Amino acid sequence: MNNIVLFKSKYSINVEDNYNNFIKFCHYKLIGFTQIKDWDNCVWKGVTTFRKIGVGCKKFSSADAMHDEFANFAKAYIKYQHSLKPLKSYGSVMMALRCLEQALLQICSNGFIYNVTTIIFDEAMQIGRKHFKGNVLAQCGTQLERLSNFLYEHNLVKAGYIAWKNSVKQKVKNNYIPVIDDYQRKDKLPNESALLAIADIFSKDDDVMSQRDMFTSSVFALLLCCPSRISEILALPADCEIIQQDSKGIERYALRFYSVKGYGPNIKWIPQVMVPVAKKAVRRLRHLSRNARSLAIWCEDHPDEFYRHELCPLVDEKEKLTVEQVCHALGYPLHDKKACILKVKRTSLDGNQTFLNASDYAYTLTELWKMIRSGFSQNFPWFDKEKSIKYSNALCLLNDNQLVLSRMTNIYSLYKPTKGFFSVDMQWKESHEYGYKNIFARYGFFDEEGKPLLIRSHQPRHLLNTIAHYGEMSELDISKWSGRVNVNQNRVYNHVSEEEMVEKVGTIDFHVNSYCHKEPNSSAGLAVNLNDLQHGAIHLTERGYCIHDYAILPCEKINQYIESYNHLKELKPTDKNRLLIIRDRIIEFKRLTQVAFENGDYGADKWLKHHDANLSMINSLLDN
Repeated sequence: MNNIVLFKSKYSINVEDNYNNFIKFCHYKLIGFTQIKDWDNCVWKGVTTFRKIGVGCKKFSSADAMHDEFANFAKAYIKYQHSLKPLKSYGSVMMALRCLEQALLQICSNGFIYNVTTIIFDEAMQIGRKHFKGNVLAQCGTQLERLSNFLYEHNLVKAGYIAWKNSVKQKVKNNYIPVIDDYQRKDKLPNESALLAIADIFSKDDDVMSQRDMFTSSVFALLLCCPSRISEILALPADCEIIQQDSKGIERYALRFYSVKGYGPNIKWIPQVMVPVAKKAVRRLRHLSRNARSLAIWCEDHPDEFYRHELCPLVDEKEKLTVEQVCHALGYPLHDKKACILKVKRTSLDGNQTFLNASDYAYTLTELWKMIRSGFSQNFPWFDKEKSIKYSNALCLLNDNQLVLSRMTNIYSLYKPTKGFFSVDMQWKESHEYGYKNIFARYGFFDEEGKPLLIRSHQPRHLLNTIAHYGEMSELDISKWSGRVNVNQNRVYNHVSEEEMVEKVGTIDFHVNSYCHKEPNSSAGLAVNLNDLQHGAIHLTERGYCIHDYAILPCEKINQYIESYNHLKELKPTDKNRLLIIRDRIIEFKRLTQVAFENGDYGADKWLKHHDANLSMINSLLDN
């Protein structure tokens, strides 16, 4: 485990000296970003680019670089933050740093960070307003506030400065707003026609589908089985399936995930109705990745020996090969020498920098294998080291060109599918105009304008969260199922409308004549015909009774009634008699609710806990 090295500020020296010590400390003592060889370079490849605000993402030039006086601090700050808690992206941090640099130069005419004041932070926020809006602006303000606290805590700002507070807060989406006010609803939820189309495609037999269609439809099917990001699906291990029996002996099926954005390892249980879909999708993806995983396994176990696949010539590894043998060693099923020469001439094993020599006896298997291994990722054998997934156990691993019908598969290469690779086949609506057909166009699914249907990879996540909210799954369960750290983010994915909630309430039979109906009976009149009861979502006291529905959360009337006895110094015989009658009724209601729970009735679990809590309160009163 790596030890965290902290910078220790000195309050006995002036701020400028402390600032210089911080820069030197981060430059020379911190070991983060080992790939960064040149501190003075403003392009830290794979990390960030220290450019001014407002210059866009065009090709970087020296004129776009941050001012030297500020750039040193920005580099030190990024490197120090990385040493404390590495992040995949420093975009939001750089957003705040760029705004602060511009504010410093405008007000102080220099970029030294120790000159900041609350006025400069206010100006930085105003600069941010010109470039960002909404929650992105709020995120910029959050990073500015963290930066403000960091400067104060580490004595990197002149005396008199205390802190700066961000006044822009994240906009929180309200639940159950009218459809007309939910502007994102149409874009966030998938088109029903597109959902039915992809379901139709997925349902086809394996032998009538191309590998590309099988891959695309299977990945999307998994997106519909549980709320996930496309990056999480593409990073699933081949042994992701989990099958366990629950407390009732029922077999449950789940997938082993690694949720991003801080949640980490996670097991997502698949609803019973979607289990066959998930199993079929995993089976297909496992089949598609079989050859690529076999190559990866061989490379792990035999790093210096050529991968002997079916077409590989049976020759010694040191023996010089003919052009036909080179072609077969690379997995190309060609038997005409002229065709082999043309294919070898167009083959590169080092990223198209050089192409192979198409002459006889130019290579041995050993020489070819060295070139093949040099083309592997520097991270091999790790497909995703953070998730502890190797190439040999990656469910979605492919060979190069495996899904391209017009090209032969490069069985000696490994391809890691990306979000873009998947998305272009699902959502590129304009692709039809440029000659490429997405999966919907290939199967003849078009909209009213004659354009191919589309679905975005994030829409299933919004759909499943909305369905979960509509079914009244608890916020904590939705958050866990989605792999979400912050429960408050659930509402961003909740598109249950006000109209739908009104319609849902309207379908519930409240038994108007008896719902929360007061009966002037005495305690002897508490009789309810238990033989006619269909469920246990009922409350009963001497003051009346309520017949509810399991889908509705238990109300608090019975709790308030029982708690009213807590104020009595001593229970009278009549009080005890009432409580005993109520307890007997609750025991019966609980029995009915237990049956409903075992049958899987939605909401019965909440009522079961509710009855248990009331029985506990009554027993406590009777025991005193």
